[in-house]
Amino acid sequence: MNKPSVEVIAHYNLEGEIIPLRIRIGSDKVYSVDKPSKPVKGASLKIGIQGNRYSCFVDGKRAYLYLNHENKWFIELV
Repeated sequence: MNKPSVEVIAHYNLEGEIIPLRIRIGSDKVYSVDKPSKPVKGASLKIGIQGNRYSCFVDGKRAYLYLNHENKWFIELV
């Protein structure tokens, strides 16, 4: 199964929270991450990823961003 990895620009605050701000899909498409939730431990049965899951909107569509234990980001569009 294809695991769509993405490049993420994130803010790290003083409390250690990671807040995704923008993602890059492919080489030239950059999208804002709107309304990111607090991360929860979660898994995607669709793409086979486990890690911290952020619920958000990307390009007006509901999406889940996953940050796995290797600090790689993946996206699942809902």
